Amino acid sequence: MPPRQKKDAATIWFMADTHFGNEGILTHQLTRDEDFANVDEMDAALIDGINAVVKPRDTLYCIGDYGWRASRYGHYRQRLKVRELHIVRGNHDRPSLARHCSTYSDMLYRKFRWPGLDHRVKVHMTHYPILSWDGMHHGGIHLYGHGHGIYEDNLDKIHPGRRSMDVGIDNIHRLTGEWRPISLGEVIARLGGDATADRIPGPFEETV
Repeated sequence: MPPRQKKDAATIWFMADTHFGNEGILTHQLTRDEDFANVDEMDAALIDGINAVVKPRDTLYCIGDYGWRASRYGHYRQRLKVRELHIVRGNHDRPSLARHCSTYSDMLYRKFRWPGLDHRVKVHMTHYPILSWDGMHHGGIHLYGHGHGIYEDNLDKIHPGRRSMDVGIDNIHRLTGEWRPISLGEVIARLGGDATADRIPGPFEETV
């Protein structure tokens, strides 16, 4: 179970690529095929994993590819306990999804306060990974999905120490062994601890 910010404080969570109702994902993602007998079992396990850590007063960001059939968006939304759900549009999402979430956009840029930091953590969210984002040279974080974790090792080699990561549900499972979202605290810990405001070189800049 991931740590929460405080016992009584709301927590920020991130995920992507749940693909609720998508039978094909079991074929394309072998770990899901091994863990789930069918799409209904997958949906139930992902929803249970989300509800186990994300409490009603928390905030959840889904960075694309929420569900497969537009007619079932509301069905899955009703099964999630969290009240505040923000969605960044993925390539499989449809405009009607906007009716079932707090915000629906092509990208999101947020600043979050975090205990022990004298500045807010800047987080840029898009469904697809990008090479450059607002605030990247000053500790800004980029979160994305789409790749299901398969590009992470190569991206780490291209840009060691990068402050970006795939928060898709498959990559979180690869990192933690659990089908669940990842918290802001976990993201900060994995991407360099204190979310420093010092300037950080970009992926194609020479360092001394």
